[in-house]
Amino acid sequence: MERWNGAILLCALLLAGCAGLFFEEPVITLKEIHVQQLSLTDASLVFVAEIRNPNGYELRLKSLDYAVHLGGREAGGGSLEKEVTVPASSSAPVEIPVTARFGSLGGVVKLYLSGRELPYRIEGKALVKAGLFDRTFPFSRTGTLSPKKS
Repeated sequence: MERWNGAILLCALLLAGCAGLFFEEPVITLKEIHVQQLSLTDASLVFVAEIRNPNGYELRLKSLDYAVHLGGREAGGGSLEKEVTVPASSSAPVEIPVTARFGSLGGVVKLYLSGRELPYRIEGKALVKAGLFDRTFPFSRTGTLSPKKS
């Protein structure tokens, strides 16, 4: 009986480890921008992104290094060290803080705040825990941010 328990435990561990072998990269999409603070020279922004997990098992986003471009200009970047759990075949929100200099944006934030759509690109690399393995993958995503209508 102990042999069967050991064999079952070994099989369970192998299956958990193999889950990381069948890995589809998560998809990161920007959803909206929140202005936290404005000064004469810069803005503290929070980009709300959605991380979609296409895998049949939970992923843990362990870190995220990123650069955000708005309207064809680099808005800022940074690293997110807060771990985010993304359930199997589901999605989770993540807040991405960015400090942007107005000189580098050339009025791009003003256009967004005035209600215009804004093209974006977010790129970088993410470290996720998938099964027993850690996976680092580069990502790049483009889209258009539409301001919420009040």
